[in-house]
Amino acid sequence: MSDKDDLAALAALGATGSTRGQSGKADRRQTNLDPTSNPQVPGARPAEPRGLSPLDILSLPPAQRELVNWLARKKQARFGEIQQALAQDPEQVQRTLSVLQEAGYVHQVLLDGDIYYSVVFRAKVSRAGRGLGQDIWNLIEPDNVSFLEPTPLFHGLPRSQIQAIADRLEERHYTRNQVILWQGDTAEYLYLIKQGIVEITRLCPDGHAEYLAYLKPGDMIGEVSLITGTSCTATVTAVSRVHLLLIKRQDFDDLLAHYSSAAVELARTLGQRLASTTAKLSRRAVETHLCVLVGAQRGAGCTTLGAATALALAQMTQGQTVYTEYPAPDPLPVLLSLAREAGVYHHPGGYDVRISREAPGWPSNVRATLVLDQLRDGYANIVVGLSEGIGEKSAYLLEQADQVILVTGPDQASWGCAGELSAKLKAMLRPDRSSLFTVVNRAGQPGEVTGDHTGSSLPPGGAGHVEFDIPFLASLPSPTEQRLDNLPEPLAQVAQALADRLGRTQQIGIYIPTTLNVNQSADTQASLEKTLAFMGQLFGGATSNLAQGIWSSQAAELVSESITIVKSYVTQYDLDRHLPAVIEYVESLKDELKQETMALEVNQKLMLI
Repeated sequence: MSDKDDLAALAALGATGSTRGQSGKADRRQTNLDPTSNPQVPGARPAEPRGLSPLDILSLPPAQRELVNWLARKKQARFGEIQQALAQDPEQVQRTLSVLQEAGYVHQVLLDGDIYYSVVFRAKVSRAGRGLGQDIWNLIEPDNVSFLEPTPLFHGLPRSQIQAIADRLEERHYTRNQVILWQGDTAEYLYLIKQGIVEITRLCPDGHAEYLAYLKPGDMIGEVSLITGTSCTATVTAVSRVHLLLIKRQDFDDLLAHYSSAAVELARTLGQRLASTTAKLSRRAVETHLCVLVGAQRGAGCTTLGAATALALAQMTQGQTVYTEYPAPDPLPVLLSLAREAGVYHHPGGYDVRISREAPGWPSNVRATLVLDQLRDGYANIVVGLSEGIGEKSAYLLEQADQVILVTGPDQASWGCAGELSAKLKAMLRPDRSSLFTVVNRAGQPGEVTGDHTGSSLPPGGAGHVEFDIPFLASLPSPTEQRLDNLPEPLAQVAQALADRLGRTQQIGIYIPTTLNVNQSADTQASLEKTLAFMGQLFGGATSNLAQGIWSSQAAELVSESITIVKSYVTQYDLDRHLPAVIEYVESLKDELKQETMALEVNQKLMLI
């Protein structure tokens, strides 16, 4: 890059002036940023952007200086325009932009569903020079304690506690149309709007942004993600210049733990947000289920098992089913002898294979939300193989999954990797939402002689409990010819079992006694069979097991008897839909069996009818 180009960038710096308010603190920071040594941290938000100074531009590495010099001449530019101007590989441009964003030298703005990038130049905002007296200034921009005191979340807290919180606040400023939080991000702070207006939208696969709400000074951002630990479901954008106060997670937790008034106000706010969002978002007519496969290492067999599971889902549910791999679907075109361009292949087995390419320029977590939204619009059953394992790009999909399948080989290396992955997955998944299964695939692994591993014991110290074990399969039909009825029986059985359990993360059970009138032994086999049939018809299947119980009765004090538990694994949708019918059935059975009470279990929580 020539000195002339650097001078042009410096001229743009002088002409542009302040694009972002600053606290006025002089901070020393690293300017020689290397894209290969400073990767973007998953889930982290950039620090308060301080902007570029002339010395910063001169000390940047060549790739970053070239990008800044070009972008400084523009008010803002799309990713594709930057790539075309620099004539570089998209991934290289993305890496350079990510590092500049982390340093606060470049920021993103969102306009009509498109991302634009612009250079942030350093400036200083001061109360002096505005021509306003201190009293008037305090009305326009109060100090942080005066701002927090009337805020509903802090109303009722002693001033000393508010001062302690204010002393620990971080402050950030955003310019108009700049993105504060992307959908798919995980909030690490509670954001309080001190000045400005923000817009809450949901980015859609077709490129438009669906409006949800506007928030104003005194409102909160990120509270749901902070409480639940889940990703943000919407994108937050500055409509005007915005000044935010940030409360760290630990300080927020301490606030809720020690002050009930703050917890009550938070609950009230969440209830209002939920009611408003529910009214704006249209409900899906068809329930969707997401199955995600993760390989302990390359060649574990995720594609084979994923395609077989899609086959089983399409046949067993008669619902629209799709299989894809994310983020890179490279193996699919080769396996199916298809063109590498994006598109949909209609498999003769009754499901679709989707080959899609990511659009560069979008943050990786946003790409995952758009991919999943697009699939949910057209399919009831979604099966996704993670081609690059667990990482930032896959976190959102794993969080949304109804079922996660960890596929591993039986060898020592694969089994050890499976143990590490299993621990990570258990930490990421919610047991009440997602089921985790481990499948051992005994096909030969890369680097070893392919042979029949059936019957060989698994090495110690791996993934722990194994739900399914697929023996060595000498041959498989070609991918384009596979049907559920021509797959080898062991593979077909595992695929059918996984398809049957997809989404069934809830449990419901009815306790059938073996006594009448509290303490008179009786044959209740007919009631047991009727209950099995009732639960099977409602939920697609039911099992029973015998248990011994002791309970207290007003008529006969302690009573000991054998109890049969009829249990079904169900989806949340079916549980919500059929729970009233189950309660009504249990009430009728209670009268029929002349019981004081009957026991009903929902997700391992016992209730008496």
